[in-house]
Amino acid sequence: MENANASTIAGWFAGRLPDGWFTMAPEVTLDGEQIVVVGTLPDVNLAAGASDETKAAAGRGRISRFREATRRERIWIAREAEELFKKNVTWGAACGGARTTFTPGGSGRQGSDKATGGPSVKIGRRIY
Repeated sequence: MENANASTIAGWFAGRLPDGWFTMAPEVTLDGEQIVVVGTLPDVNLAAGASDETKAAAGRGRISRFREATRRERIWIAREAEELFKKNVTWGAACGGARTTFTPGGSGRQGSDKATGGPSVKIGRRIY
């Protein structure tokens, strides 16, 4: 599936992603050698009449929570997609007027071989 088009790739992600991550199938676009996957998260329940600034701040908070809570699974899905489509995956989310992309350039797996001198990405926390 190395030469798959955006529609095929979008279909694969729609079927592969866990139910409940996004309010609908994610927006999937091709940007050069990258697949950009941006999903819409459920809006935060705020008091009636909340300002656009408040909604955007709540959206950024929800995106941050989503990013941390789904990190491990997003990495595995990105690795699958990178192997299948031969393109890096960038994730993103939208909520409450805020839109953020993260993990640009993929899961960190490609090019991480120390023998090749490629960059490496470590995910985890250091405990002292």
